[in-house]
Amino acid sequence: MLRAKLAATTEDSGPPIVPVTVSHLAVGHSAHVSARGYVPAAPYRAAGISLRTVGAWLTDHETDALDQTEPNYDRMMLSTADHQVVAPTVVPQTFSLYVSRHGVLADPTSGTPLPLGPQRTVLSWLDAHLADPALSGPVEDACVRLTDPTVRARVTGDMRSAGLVRPSHLSAHTESVASR
Repeated sequence: MLRAKLAATTEDSGPPIVPVTVSHLAVGHSAHVSARGYVPAAPYRAAGISLRTVGAWLTDHETDALDQTEPNYDRMMLSTADHQVVAPTVVPQTFSLYVSRHGVLADPTSGTPLPLGPQRTVLSWLDAHLADPALSGPVEDACVRLTDPTVRARVTGDMRSAGLVRPSHLSAHTESVASR
């Protein structure tokens, strides 16, 4: 997905991408429905948890291009003093992470974020909490219904109204860099 978003900005095979492990970080679901009709992923602070993922070393031009593709996220600078990064290469003291402007989906009683899972799981979880007909039935059908801007806005608003949202609890090393 990253390489596809940056295809127009790079002449070679794209930025270096390496496996990384980041401390105190996990991934759940953003508390919004995307224009493509799915509930996207979003990071959040998770004390004591280590996330195995990939990191990309982007140029300023590539970073600017990626910012354009993330209208529901803010690029935030995090410190490796707060979130240790283990990688097979030298890691800078700060790194960027895209954080959802909408917060993350969480259990309304405990505030525990819903772990990242397949769309079938998150849509079923939302349907159990919201009882919205747009969320029921086969996942493919629900995702098609959720591409409708009115339905998408209603479900996203209902997530907040039902108390299913909590902030990411990620602290910026410096001021957040808003998507342009």
